[in-house]
Amino acid sequence: MNKNRSRQISLSKRDDIPQNKIELLVCQSGGYKCKEHLSVINECYLEANNFHFEKDYLNSIKSLKRAFFSTTQLNEESCVKCATLFRSTIAHSIENINGELHNMTTGMFRKKRLLQSYKASCEVLDEIKKEQ
Repeated sequence: MNKNRSRQISLSKRDDIPQNKIELLVCQSGGYKCKEHLSVINECYLEANNFHFEKDYLNSIKSLKRAFFSTTQLNEESCVKCATLFRSTIAHSIENINGELHNMTTGMFRKKRLLQSYKASCEVLDEIKKEQ
């Protein structure tokens, strides 16, 4: 009976995650070029949040990386500001995960099982910094 109760609680927490992390409010081109990319970005972002909630950091990082590199396809002159905003939001999320993993993989109570995820987050951050 406890298993059912904890499952209900975890499902309700996942429902609290916003469906769209990034929304277009003002866009020079009316959002026509961004909407398709934005739906892919938000889909990857939601997937990353679900993985993060389940403590699957490696897949969360991979989803955020996919979201970040899908913003590189927004290369129209009118999309530069939107793409920069998308990239900075995604980079900030990866930095947060990296910080969490750093704290959990160092110190007296470090978790060695998360070391691979921490190294992956460092690599993705390096890749992102090269792109920006």
